[in-house]
Amino acid sequence: MTTTFKQSVHVALSNPGESGALEIRDATLSGDLKPNFVQISTRALSINPVDYKMITGELNFNKKPLPRGFGSDVAGVVEAIGSDVTRLKVGDEVYSDAIGFTPFGEVFRVPESKVSLKPQSLSFSEAAAIPLAGLTALQALRDKGSMKSGAKVVIFGGSGGVGSFAIQIAKALGASEVVTTSTNEALCKQLGADRVINYRNETASEVLQSSHYDLVFDTVGGYNHYEQGVKLLKSSGTYVTIVGDGVSLPKLIPRLLWRKFKSNFTSPGYQIFLTDSNSSDLDVLTQLVNEGKLKASIDSTFQFTDEGVREMFKKQMSGRTKGKNVMEVKK
Repeated sequence: MTTTFKQSVHVALSNPGESGALEIRDATLSGDLKPNFVQISTRALSINPVDYKMITGELNFNKKPLPRGFGSDVAGVVEAIGSDVTRLKVGDEVYSDAIGFTPFGEVFRVPESKVSLKPQSLSFSEAAAIPLAGLTALQALRDKGSMKSGAKVVIFGGSGGVGSFAIQIAKALGASEVVTTSTNEALCKQLGADRVINYRNETASEVLQSSHYDLVFDTVGGYNHYEQGVKLLKSSGTYVTIVGDGVSLPKLIPRLLWRKFKSNFTSPGYQIFLTDSNSSDLDVLTQLVNEGKLKASIDSTFQFTDEGVREMFKKQMSGRTKGKNVMEVKK
């Protein structure tokens, strides 16, 4: 059986850095559903910096020929399951970080291992804002940063998608102090930050006590943040980044390898990583939502049209998003 649906696709790289390379086209799902996959009817979508960086060519992980689908965060309803699926059933309301499975459309297929029941208290739009950014924040603090209760934490970029979740998750994990950098003090304080440093006026290393913090989580990137961060950390602390220095991969890789090597012999530690999309950690995020410790901060909502897709990417690429942008897919 073949299903025809609307999918947002990446058409060309003729205008790198511009959202005009995107449009909505008809696509098809055909063939049997793989045994461990589920088919999901989409209700809401969200994107992250990795989405537009792959489209502009800044990151080039996707080697499939153009036009091709893209996307990461999604929330919707299970409409079919494979023969080996055990946790989910048709009709379940779910959410997923489905990066790599082209979820930016009306329907898509993804392994069950990357899907979790969405928090019942959240709308589809709120749920779609969480997966990739929430998973990234959780894994950065809990796993890469080995954060313990009572830790003192600095988060560069607290009002962005990942940063807004990192503030909340740090508090949920028992941080005694969370400092963040942002121009949006009200939002960061609302999310739980103890102190907000306006990076336009001063740097964290200028106003904070050196060698005082257990963990620095950088969601912004740039060598200047690395320089600031290592000054703030205790000798036993860890600097975690998801961005690096914000330069091209050929320049970035030698720097990262050197810092990682050096951290094996001197302090503080250094960690850079890619998010692991999995249902177990999504369940952790769901529990935090249910306990009232985690919520999605939504900047703007768009509709699933050609114009809406381009406007959403334009907003995301502006660097002015506070929290997450989401897109509603009408049914």
